[in-house]
Amino acid sequence: MTCERYTEKEPHPGGQEAFAIRGQLPWHRQPQARVIIEVSLDERVLRPVHRKAILHEYDESIDASVSVYALEEIVAEKLRAILQHIEKLESRGWSRSRARDYYDLWRIFGAYKNELDLAGFVPFLREKCMARNVGFTTAADFFPEKMLLYVEKTWEQWLGPLVPQLPGFQTIIGELRPQIEAILQ
Repeated sequence: MTCERYTEKEPHPGGQEAFAIRGQLPWHRQPQARVIIEVSLDERVLRPVHRKAILHEYDESIDASVSVYALEEIVAEKLRAILQHIEKLESRGWSRSRARDYYDLWRIFGAYKNELDLAGFVPFLREKCMARNVGFTTAADFFPEKMLLYVEKTWEQWLGPLVPQLPGFQTIIGELRPQIEAILQ
């Protein structure tokens, strides 16, 4: 295993740190498996953190747990990230694709909707947005046409290698939009 500091072209405005972790299996000539870990230092976690068992499909038993964000925190951060990148797309004309954020939100609502505590979610989301100086008025703010065109164009590129039987972009957005509208009412 190797760990190297990962640096973007421009420093993160909040002082975020990033690291590239690479793993080398015995049959590899060099480390190949890569994971990027990003650590934000300036943003507070607002909901309680939970301990969850590690889920896996390996034959051996792993009796361990990890600390995880509350699902509501993840939803709020993904929505906030979409708003941040809308601004970047507008100012620079390009941005990293937010395909993962839209897909992850769709998966969370599809698999864990009944576990979400969305009471007081709008003020909570506004507080998360204030940490990055972004805001919203309606659910439509999370689905601007320019962003959606860009995400649709990069959908297969960003998600195809990660998600077997990837649903189509239009399916995900079509199902996600009313769910975002519902939580913002």
